[in-house]
Amino acid sequence: MNEKGECIMGKNDRDAEELRSKLLSEVYAGAVAGMPAMILDESRIRNADAEELERIAKEYGY
Repeated sequence: MNEKGECIMGKNDRDAEELRSKLLSEVYAGAVAGMPAMILDESRIRNADAEELERIAKEYGY
């Protein structure tokens, strides 16, 4: 946060949030497409830090 109380995200934070968004989109698409077990990864992705997100992304083939 800056002196005005505004949240300032660094590039790494933005990259992690972009990756989180992509992974969640893939999970939701998979669940809708007939693979409901994919939704089990939702909370794992939502709660993951940047390093864990990268590990999950590798599991998903990114």
